Amino acid sequence: MDSSSKRKQKVILLITRLDRGGSAELTMQLAAGLSRRGYPVTLISGKTTNPLWDPAEYAWQQHFSLYFVDSLIRPIHPIRDIIALFQIVRLLKRLKPDILHTNSSKAGLLGRIAGAICRVPLIYHSPHGHIFYGYYNRIISRLFILLEKWIACYTTKILNLTEAGRQDHITKKIARPEKFVVSSCGVEIDPFLQLPSQNLNSSMPEQLKVVWAGRIVPVKNLRLLLNAIELLKEFNLSISYEIIGAGELMEEAQKIVRLKNLTNVNFFGYRTDLPKIFADCDIFVLTSLNEGFGRVLVEAMASGLAIIATKVGGVPEIITDGINGLLIPSDKPDKLSKAIVTLYQNPELRRQMGLANIKKAEYYSLNNYISRVINIYRNFN
Repeated sequence: MDSSSKRKQKVILLITRLDRGGSAELTMQLAAGLSRRGYPVTLISGKTTNPLWDPAEYAWQQHFSLYFVDSLIRPIHPIRDIIALFQIVRLLKRLKPDILHTNSSKAGLLGRIAGAICRVPLIYHSPHGHIFYGYYNRIISRLFILLEKWIACYTTKILNLTEAGRQDHITKKIARPEKFVVSSCGVEIDPFLQLPSQNLNSSMPEQLKVVWAGRIVPVKNLRLLLNAIELLKEFNLSISYEIIGAGELMEEAQKIVRLKNLTNVNFFGYRTDLPKIFADCDIFVLTSLNEGFGRVLVEAMASGLAIIATKVGGVPEIITDGINGLLIPSDKPDKLSKAIVTLYQNPELRRQMGLANIKKAEYYSLNNYISRVINIYRNFN
């Protein structure tokens, strides 16, 4: 099959929801990128209540089709899940795609079952993370693994964000090793490259700024930073802490700050101007208990920030300890406080890490990611 005919293949992208989050953003950007490169693209999503952008407006602007299956929801719900499966099957039979690319757990399971029923020629799946720990209890995780082993038989390739994610699937014996390929991730880095961080200046700022950005939910583990800030009080360092994001634990986090009398901790809520915020900061801290990739890490890297991150999931593939950041355990606030002190006392080390990060971020650009995905589609036709 020549290149021109491949570009005409119909692609359906399926995701559980388009609510705010890295997987939703990346899937929408992939739909747009594939459309720009000549693929007829349809994006199907489950129930969405809090999207990053207006999905319908974005789809219209980027020239791809969009459908919603409201019965497709994230929690396990046998009746609604069966209804969602039938609705997805109906859409696949009508649209007749050449390629079905599912994204996230629930859509990945139901979508691939539907794809097998409809005999879609090529079925790909992107888990968007290290999904076997950190999210579900032991019983649900074991059931999930069994289902993944079964549905992998009907999957052309599984696209992992990192080699660590690929090895997770191999270790759990989800399928043969050759079933898995590392696609990495894609991040729109240009807005961050255009506003380099003050960390790249050689002079020491009057007040060092540490920034944390993410959803304030259990898996993101903001408490680790708050506990480290409490330990840092005895050092009397001139540091402010910028907390960017919102979530179910935001009020609890603010209460901890008040009870522990932590100073210079500022909550900004959800923001869309991260490039501007990062440009005014020096150190980025990631505290996750589990992180499949960490798109915000790449955004911080493109800004030229020094990084402190927990050694979980795919993070060690992005951050090399001592080179472009410092890696710490996810349950040791003393290690985090020590890392902050180390970078506070070594402005040149911070600067060198920031420069290394800008260079490394290019590999993870959105355009490079879309090219990798297209190559995966083409290589396994």
